[in-house]
Amino acid sequence: MKSYKKLPILLLILFFYNPLFAGQQYERSAIIFAAGNLKFVFPKIIEEFYAKYPTATVHIQYGSSGDLADAIINENRNYDIFFSADTDYPAQVYATNKSETKPKKYARGILILVTPHNPLLQKERIRALKNKNIPYITIANKSFAPYGKATLEALKNSKYYENLKNKIRYSSDVATVINNVTWEGDAGFLSKSVVHMLPKGHNRRGYDWIEVNKNLYHPIIQAYVISKEGLKNNNAMQFLKFLESSQGQKILRDYGYTNITPDE
Repeated sequence: MKSYKKLPILLLILFFYNPLFAGQQYERSAIIFAAGNLKFVFPKIIEEFYAKYPTATVHIQYGSSGDLADAIINENRNYDIFFSADTDYPAQVYATNKSETKPKKYARGILILVTPHNPLLQKERIRALKNKNIPYITIANKSFAPYGKATLEALKNSKYYENLKNKIRYSSDVATVINNVTWEGDAGFLSKSVVHMLPKGHNRRGYDWIEVNKNLYHPIIQAYVISKEGLKNNNAMQFLKFLESSQGQKILRDYGYTNITPDE
């Protein structure tokens, strides 16, 4: 009878050391860290990704690029792929040996200005922010969000920063910016990907939003890094393969990004 009691343990040993099982990947969900500007495009990418890979599973955590990088570097948070809104934060993750790969670029972001309905917005552009009827200008926190940094750069290069700095208030939540513009009469600077989320009646190009002159800020090149575990995770690698495919790149373009050129 004693020999039978040992049988389950013996079977476990045979399972884990059997050459037939050696080297097999554990198909857990991919853990994707994604910058906040991607929360408007990634749902569409996930939808199309699952259509192509119906058995795959992906878990996405959104946040500011700085907060996500800090979680990886200082809190040792587990992740498979970190999609940032710039190249600096992935470089920091790589420099601290928290990624297995060097940063690789995947998209270029576009900065837009959103204001209360203004028929002259296309003509006035940033100068429209001097309007006394616009109480505040809500932007992403410059300390953690690359789009916030690009906004301040654009304001300073347009020579309007000194006149407008007292109107600026910062937010770490894109939804807050949209709410402030829609219901509180604020203006705001956001990623172009947010256009799909602007309420009906607040999304007319040239009247409710415009692209900011690209010469006013450095290109917003977005990059990713992959962890050691991420390289082993089939779900993560399938997701990355889809994102970089022609289908994935088209979705990024449809949502306001431009594809990376060889010289970027």
